[in-house]
Amino acid sequence: MALNSIGDLAQGFVLRARNTALKQSLTRLGDEVASGRVADPVARLGGHLSYLSRIEHDLTVSASYATGAKEVQIAATAMQASLERVGEVSTGLVETLSLASTAAGPGDISTVVADARGALDSVISALNTSAAGRHLFSGVAVDTAPLPPAEDLLAGLRAAMAPALSPSDALAAADSFFGPGGGFETLIYQGATDSLAPVQLGAGESADIDLRADHAALRDTMKTIAVAALVDDPGLSLTATGRRALFGDLLNGLLAAKDAQVAVQADLGFAEERIARAHTRIEAEMTTLRMARNELLAADPYEAATEMEAVQLQLETLYTVTARSSRLNLVNFLS
Repeated sequence: MALNSIGDLAQGFVLRARNTALKQSLTRLGDEVASGRVADPVARLGGHLSYLSRIEHDLTVSASYATGAKEVQIAATAMQASLERVGEVSTGLVETLSLASTAAGPGDISTVVADARGALDSVISALNTSAAGRHLFSGVAVDTAPLPPAEDLLAGLRAAMAPALSPSDALAAADSFFGPGGGFETLIYQGATDSLAPVQLGAGESADIDLRADHAALRDTMKTIAVAALVDDPGLSLTATGRRALFGDLLNGLLAAKDAQVAVQADLGFAEERIARAHTRIEAEMTTLRMARNELLAADPYEAATEMEAVQLQLETLYTVTARSSRLNLVNFLS
């Protein structure tokens, strides 16, 4: 009978190779038990990876949509808070103008001017709001605040209204300053004239928040408040009757501007609702895709644990064989 054998050195290599293979199997099975996913997707799917690749691609795209939706949702919420602040300030000044338009004595004028200047500071501060380092009302110029300090706006408007001798002259000058091609556009507004591109939300949806500090409703609000802040300016040669009449005109203008503000807030609110629904849809799609991926790659925990126990037994047996082989010598064999 022929006997096949290998030398001691070769046998050592064989044992080491087997030891390495068993340890790798043990590591793989341990990862599968811990993660619940197979370690070798190619083997699991028999090399057919097109469906898995499509799922991974859709997950990546959906993740980008989710990020965009979250960012624009944060921006819309912050913008809505700014508009609410503008509305609160306008409401407070409406009450002051209502009183001053009926009894514009020296004390009333000083009160209106002081309130109007504080209101203008608050409105500009609200419109200069930034979120995550991006100015919200500057269009594509997100690194630039859209409006300068209130004093700069008042200085420009003061120069434009200086010749005014009547309330109608003052309002006409203010309309020209805040109108197309006027000083507000050329000297005051520092943002871009282009709005940010719509954010894609998948499924053919997009979110477009086209709102800048040079919006007509916001211009009218700032115009009315700024004129009220300059009623007692020496450059305006208005009588007490003229000032009272101007307060009445400003009151009507601010009420109209508030109505326009409400319309802007409503439009923004609709956009917020659409963004929130889209974000919910995207999250649901991502959950479905993850479940589909898990179905393809999920490891059977019972099978993996059983195989892991078998490999551990083989490894322990190999250690026993290796230990006994290392103690073999000719003297022990002959005895």
